[in-house]
Amino acid sequence: MSFKNQKIQLLSAGNLIPELYYSLYAINWWFFTNKKNHDDEKQICIPIRLNMKVQIELNKTKFIVRIVSTEDNIKPGYICESDNTSRIYLTASEAINETYNQFFNTGTRYSGPSILGFDNENIIQELLFDVLFYPFKITIDKLSILVIKLNFSNNNIVEYQSCFMYKYQGKQSLYVQKIKNKKYYIEIFQNKEKIISCNDISPSEVWKKMGILRNYDGNTLFGMEHLINSKKYKELPICSINEWDNIKTMNRVFEQHLKKKIAISSLNWMQFFITWKKQKSNIIELITHLKSLYPSSYEFTDRELCAWRKMMKSPKFWTYNVNFNNDNYILSYLFDMNLLDGIDNKETDLKIEN
Repeated sequence: MSFKNQKIQLLSAGNLIPELYYSLYAINWWFFTNKKNHDDEKQICIPIRLNMKVQIELNKTKFIVRIVSTEDNIKPGYICESDNTSRIYLTASEAINETYNQFFNTGTRYSGPSILGFDNENIIQELLFDVLFYPFKITIDKLSILVIKLNFSNNNIVEYQSCFMYKYQGKQSLYVQKIKNKKYYIEIFQNKEKIISCNDISPSEVWKKMGILRNYDGNTLFGMEHLINSKKYKELPICSINEWDNIKTMNRVFEQHLKKKIAISSLNWMQFFITWKKQKSNIIELITHLKSLYPSSYEFTDRELCAWRKMMKSPKFWTYNVNFNNDNYILSYLFDMNLLDGIDNKETDLKIEN
């Protein structure tokens, strides 16, 4: 049953934790749906956010559903706070239907995604407001491959990670594909334990080593042709420092990430990049430099700061140095010495990877 005529309220958007949504079992923490727009159909991905809480009114009774973590963060679980048993259910649909049946002793069934507001445009926008990268699926016959990391530089893929479920030695397993330092990796996990790993110089070669899914070419399984030709890549407004003077390119980035999120329409946002490019240091601290663009009494909202962070990601924030490893080491040293303004390394879990 749909919830379009029911009263749904998002009590808490919950948390978007990178370790859940962009790592091994990310495949369990996103919901995908297709949204039709005229003759086009667009894939929408929505994070199933930890500690998200919604309230729904059914038959003049209010029910609250909350999302928790189960199986050591492998999957989300669902608690209906009106359920006297405090049971953790595997799906939102099961949580509301079992609890509703306790109250009214009926066989009425409700849709899990609708319970969470995943067909409510306002709730969807609240859940997406701080998402920096939107995972997407590549479908190859019965395989559904989720791409959770993708970065390009000079038309080359420099970082990539995808995952899908498939059997290995008779057991349902998680397959993880990676591109890192110009090498191609495949890892297989069962219950969070890595049971096999190999790498090679190309997708085809590494899949030949695996000896699995031989009916498919390695390039197909990595989705290479799809990635290069996809709208996501072609429409991705990413620019290097050499393009910061290109108003047309920068405006594309601004319109996608920032234009509708800032409260001051006349904000001279380009000045941020001009100042950054002219300064001696490659590294810039976001909040300090943003304050120089805004009125002195201006109070930033989380939504606006998140939009700026998305804006920064497109022009290669946090540094404009081509050899970013040097700046990486500098930041690591400053962090270890507790010299980064606004960050206390005793309370913050910061991990910088080379």
